[in-house]
Amino acid sequence: MTSSVTASPRSEDRVAASSAPPIRSAAARRRVSRRSLVLSVLVVLLGGLAAYSAGQMLTSHTDVLAVARNVPVGETITAADLSVASVPADPNLSPIPAADQAEVIGMVAQVPLVPGQLLTRAQIGVDTGLPAGEVLVALPLQEGQFPASGLSPGQQVLVVATPGTAASVIQDGTSGEGPQDVPVEATVAEVGPVNPSTQVTVIDVRLDQEDGPSMAALASTGRLALILLPAGG
Repeated sequence: MTSSVTASPRSEDRVAASSAPPIRSAAARRRVSRRSLVLSVLVVLLGGLAAYSAGQMLTSHTDVLAVARNVPVGETITAADLSVASVPADPNLSPIPAADQAEVIGMVAQVPLVPGQLLTRAQIGVDTGLPAGEVLVALPLQEGQFPASGLSPGQQVLVVATPGTAASVIQDGTSGEGPQDVPVEATVAEVGPVNPSTQVTVIDVRLDQEDGPSMAALASTGRLALILLPAGG
């Protein structure tokens, strides 16, 4: 007689359940989906912010001062001489911010200013007190090159080249004319103290702008003298 053991249905169910792969619940799948969605949104937002920041850096503009009309050297800058321009931010440019306009008004052009150019600090300076069209030239003089009674600010003088200026040029075989053979009228602006070691007195004079370069060249030779003119011309 042969006996056989028949597995009960419950045993078969337990074996099948132990060998079947675990099944995630719907709640667990939702948690994973939400986490992935949040991470994806964060990545998109960060990428958008990075792109926006880069675009802002490339397109960022700032308001600066520009020249509205011609301003000659030595002219005082007025509000009508200035305009506001919006330009891209550039570390290679250093224009004056538009917010500083009040500081610029009243300053003096150190170089010719033309319409359309951006205004920089190097192009302007403080008021020198010189009228438009005049320049200040320093004349280093020794005893005998100006009156022994001395000079005072405001006095009118005549600057003349002394003998020897022309001769020094003739030796070069170029011309018999010196740097400034024509006497030039000037106004004494300041008289410095006598240098004890060189016995040189520096006298600042105001004169026409067109005579400035040649007068400076004459002063470098040391061959000049000042003649005091009568008061009132």
